[in-house]
Order: sequence, then structure tokens, then C-alpha cells
Amino acid sequence: MQAKQTLPDAAKDTIRSEFDRAESSDPIVLWWDDGNYLEDIIEQACDELGVHLKVAEETPLELRADPIDGEQVWYVPHVKEPEDVEGDYDWFRDVEHTGGEVELSIEDLTVHAFERGQLDAWELKTATQADDSAKRREIARILHDQLTGGQLPTLEQLRTQIVTGGYTDPVAFVLENGWGDIDDSPGTIEQMQDLLTSEGVDAVASEDEPVGIVAATRRWAVAEWLIHAGADAERFPREFRAETAGNHDLPELKSLLNNTTSASLLADRYLGEAIWHDVVADVNDPWELADCIVDAALERRLWEEWHASFDAGDYEVCLERAEERHDALLGSEDFRGTYRGAYGPDSPWTGTWEQAAEIARLAHQIQTWDESATDDVVSLYADRDDGTWQIDNAVLNLVVAGEPETDLPDDHPATVALDDLRTQLQSEYVEYLEDLGDLVTDTVEAGAPFVDEDHSYQFFTKESDGLESGQTIALFVIDALRLDLARRLADELRDYVATLPSDAPEFAIDEDVWLGTLPSETEFGKAALTPGEIQMFDVSLVDGKLQPMRNNREVDTNRRNSLLDGDGWTVTRQEDDDGWQSTRVAYFKNDIDDIGEKELSDLEAMLARRVDSLAEFIGTKLKQGEWDQAYVLTDHGFVLLPDNASPERISRPTEASDSGRRWIAGEDVDEDSPGVLLDSSSRLGYLDANVSILASPLKRFRKQGLGDARFYHGGLLPQEFVLDFISITQG
Repeated sequence: MQAKQTLPDAAKDTIRSEFDRAESSDPIVLWWDDGNYLEDIIEQACDELGVHLKVAEETPLELRADPIDGEQVWYVPHVKEPEDVEGDYDWFRDVEHTGGEVELSIEDLTVHAFERGQLDAWELKTATQADDSAKRREIARILHDQLTGGQLPTLEQLRTQIVTGGYTDPVAFVLENGWGDIDDSPGTIEQMQDLLTSEGVDAVASEDEPVGIVAATRRWAVAEWLIHAGADAERFPREFRAETAGNHDLPELKSLLNNTTSASLLADRYLGEAIWHDVVADVNDPWELADCIVDAALERRLWEEWHASFDAGDYEVCLERAEERHDALLGSEDFRGTYRGAYGPDSPWTGTWEQAAEIARLAHQIQTWDESATDDVVSLYADRDDGTWQIDNAVLNLVVAGEPETDLPDDHPATVALDDLRTQLQSEYVEYLEDLGDLVTDTVEAGAPFVDEDHSYQFFTKESDGLESGQTIALFVIDALRLDLARRLADELRDYVATLPSDAPEFAIDEDVWLGTLPSETEFGKAALTPGEIQMFDVSLVDGKLQPMRNNREVDTNRRNSLLDGDGWTVTRQEDDDGWQSTRVAYFKNDIDDIGEKELSDLEAMLARRVDSLAEFIGTKLKQGEWDQAYVLTDHGFVLLPDNASPERISRPTEASDSGRRWIAGEDVDEDSPGVLLDSSSRLGYLDANVSILASPLKRFRKQGLGDARFYHGGLLPQEFVLDFISITQG
């Protein structure tokens, strides 16, 4: 039964009725309340009736002050005092002749809001009365809120809210809160049984204790979702066979997840306990139920099936299924960034399947990267959509993602399996690097594969149109910005400029593949990125030492700065100084190399955070500056081995007069030297020396005083010398 009117309308009817019965032409209605829950209701009623209202602040006698003519209501915000025991005197007996005396509390007025004569369906007044003052205040708040809005409640909805302390859905209350703060008196237990069975939860009919009612309701709700997802209802006991009207009806638990702020608690509760183990065990294909995100029995079976597919090498199937399960656990994001209908992105249940998807994707990439034979190593590695640089990126992401399964129950299969899979993939990653190194070796020895590529020493010539002296330009030269990190940076910069105000300048962000100088080390790479014509740069052996040269002069840091200064650049290493006011700024930063060389722990996460900070820094400078053009450049990349890799330090051959960790140089270095020989036959144009460079990821020459456990560069793996240059154009 639904309420027929609001509390203000019920109050107006009561007041109008008393006026109509009054003998006086200037009637008074005296309204005694109990608890002062109706004051704003009476005030609204009087405003709409156009009658005068007086409210007693401390004593009812205040109402007789300042008399007026016409209809009026006197409101006393507390219960009528008992008759005076000494004089039996009624201060307001005269009201009986001028108007009427009303004794109605908010509970009484609520009864008036429903049709009289049907209240035997539920003793509303009895249900709303409470001896405890705090409980009564809560009931009064519920009655006030529900009976003053636009949508009037039913008796059952009011009753549910009163019993549960505010919930309109008794099933949702039990699913989220258990028994909560409800008292466990026999009357209340009976009321909850009635409320739940009226919602179709027949399983509670035989329960007479709160713990049994809660357990049966939760089992019923899990069964409902399984049946909704496609499980055979006949497999469940009759009292747990929830009826579903179709795909557009939501199971109670899913509906709750659309509205709750406690999704993480619900995830642990409903995915941490196996409810219908026997039913799930009999399902032929558990992936048909993957949209059901409750019941640990289903979760574990899905994981075991997924792991079996992975062991069988069905990586594409594993990827598809892991993404399907992840999306189900994630839910849908609204315009406020809140996830509804599931557990959101921060749940370990969601994160575990997200990592399962990343593992499957990485395993598939490692398995298939060399299926199409090619001698174009640069395209094989750097192709935007199909390049193997994505393997490096995936490995870094995998490590940064950590171990989400550690927050799952100990008996979840992923708590053991995921760590094994991560270890397995990192071993396979090293094998991929070795195979890639072999491919580079073969292609170099077969010819001169890098002749037609853009080399970083050509940058100032090939980009001369964008570097004209009339333009305002910023160069951001970031040491060791490997290709995958550079592409991540470019994407973050695109996201940043997309958020700029509509009146801000527009920026186009483009990327191009360039090759670093071989050996791919800082002293050669930074020297290449200085002004000068192409033919003026070379790498030569001078007195037994390999040196970068421009115009036959060695380019060290001072020389590089001098060349830049002579070409009109202001060189800075600080994020905030006066140099940024210049129209041609060259900013140099070495912190990525510093991070790697120091072999800091949590290295992958530090690299990811560094990209984030670079995007924010460069984006802010673009917003603040007035540059026509900006470039993000780098001198070299790097190889990052997993923690469990065992690199080999080899001795430098006697024929080498100079060396780094990944290269040797000397007049007598030839094809018998370790690594790949780069000499005149390689036709690199700038290399005026015999240099042998290592391509194996697990070998490097001993070099005292430098750490080389995981992070290194200077060799011939694409990770070390294939670079991504970013150009940012305003307008």
C-alpha cells in the first residue's frame, strides 16, 4: 500500500478540518507534538494555507502573547503536560470553543498519510514507536525524509527502512551489512523474515536466528547471479532458485554493486568464500559464467582453466578470457570516474586478472615476434603497431604492476601460479633478447643494414626547417630515454595537451625513429646532438682512444655547450632558471642514466615515475612558454635485464686500445674479435675506426668501477640504439 499524501498535505487536511468544525470566526488550532519532529511540516502547511503560525519556544503560555485576529495555529513542540494535579486547570480549555486541539506526533501524522481502513495490513504506529530516544530520532528522520519528497513510499518500504535503519531494500541491506545494528528480538526477526520472503528470498523461511537468515540470504543471492549468468536453476535446492525475468533485470548483488561504497568488502566476502562448489564443479564450460563475479568456487575454477590453457600455449585464448574476466570484475566507469556494478580497478581481484591478461599478451608476443623473417631490424623493433619494442614495454609494465595476488586469500590458485609465470616470462624475455641479438649480428654481417636510416648526428641538418633561427624552439635532451619510454612519454604529452583550456595554444605531437651513434653511449650520443653539418661529425680513434669529433676537434661537454651557444642556444640543466626565458633553450637531463647506473632497487617503477614527471614538466613548460617548436631527443637507450639474469663479464682483448662495457675499438680489432665488427664496410658515414660491438644481452667487457648487473648500453641491441624523437609543434 502506497502513501496517498505527503506529511505537509496531511497536516493541512488536519488543520483545515479543525477550522471547519470551529464555532469561532477566528479559530485557533492548538497542535501538541511529541519530540518537535513536525515543526517545519506545520510551518509549510500554514504557509500553504495562508494562516498565522505561532511556535512556543519554551512554554505554551508564550502563545497568548501579542494576540491577532483570524485563523491561526499554535504549535507546541513537546507532549501535552498531564492535568494539574492540584487545580485540575486546563490553560487552553477555551480553545475548545474557538477551534480545536490536536495531539499528533510524526508517527500519528504518518498514519494519516495513508488511507484509513487499510492500516490493518500493517500496524504502522506500533512499528514506528520506539522507547530508545536515538532510535526514535532515526525513525522520525526516515518518516520525514520519505514523506516530504516527490516519490511517496509504500508501507513495506517504510517498514524496511525502519527495521534496517534507512535501507529501502531488505535484501540489499542483509547482503551488504549482514544483521547490522538490528536488534535480535523475536518480533524483529519475524519482521525481517517477512520482508525478505516478500522479496522472493524463500530460503530464509525456515531460519529463526539472525546468523541463519544472513547466511541463507547471501547464498540465495549468489545462486541468483549464477542462474542469471546461465547456470542451470535445477541444480540448486528449490528454495534457492531465484527467478530472473531476463537479461535486463539485475541480480541483487550486481544491483548492490551499482550503489555501494563498499565494493572492496563485498569482493572479499563474495569472492573469498566458495558457496556453490558442487554446482560450479558440474558446469561443462565455466567461462560461460564469467560475468558472474561472486563465489570463490567459480573464481578458482576459472583461474585453473585459464592456467591450463596457458600451459598448453594457447596464449591468444588466455588473453581473450583474462580480459573478459577483468572487464567483468572492473565494472563500468561513470562520468565522475567511479566504477559501478563490480569491484573497480584497485581491487586485487581485478588486478590479478589484469596481470593475467598482460602475461598472456607478453607470452604471445615473445612466441610470435620472429615468425616473419626480415633483415630490417629497425622496423622489426620500432614499428608502432607490431614492433618488438612492445615486449620491453610489457616486461616493464609487468614488473611495475607488482604482485596483486598477495592480497587474495591464500588458497586462491593465483597466489602460487602468478609468481611462477612472471619468473618464466622474464627468463623467456632474456631468450628473446639473445635471439634478437643473433638476428642483428646476422644482418650486419650480411651487409650494411643501417645506411638508409636517419641517424642522430644528422638531426640539425635534416630538421633545419624546424630549427630556423626565426623560430622559438625548446630542445629537451633526456639521457637514456629508451624507445618504449619515449613512446609512453609522447602518449602522456598528448593526454596533457588535450586537457589544456580552449583558449590555450594547440600542439601537434609527432614521433620519428632515429638511430643513435654507435657505440650507443652518452659521450658519443650527446656529441652527435650538437649543431653542425653532417659531414663535420665523425667518431675516430685518436691516440688509441675513441673520440667523437666535429671539424676535427673532440666534442666533450664544454665543446658541446660552446657549439650550442654559438648557434644561439641557451643551455640549462635546471627546471627553473632564467634560461627558460630564452627563445632557443636546450635542456639536458641525465637522471635516467643515473638511476640505472646506480642499480637502484624498484628500478622499473622509478623509470615509469620518471616518464610521468617528464610529461608533467615538459607539458608545463609548453603551457608557460611561447615556443613555435619543441623536440624531445635522447642519446641512447638501454637494456634492462631481469633480477634473475646472470650476465657474463668477459675480458677485453689485447688488440683493443679502448673499450666500454659493450664495445672495443683499436687498429687491430677485426672480425675475430668478440661481437659484431663495424668498419668501413658498414658504411655508417661517421665511423672512422674499427669498433666491435656486443649484441648478446648477457655479455659485457669488464670495466672497473661501473655497476653492470641489470642496466647497460653501448651495444648493438635495438633497445640500445633505436630511438624515438618527439616533435611538438604549436599551431
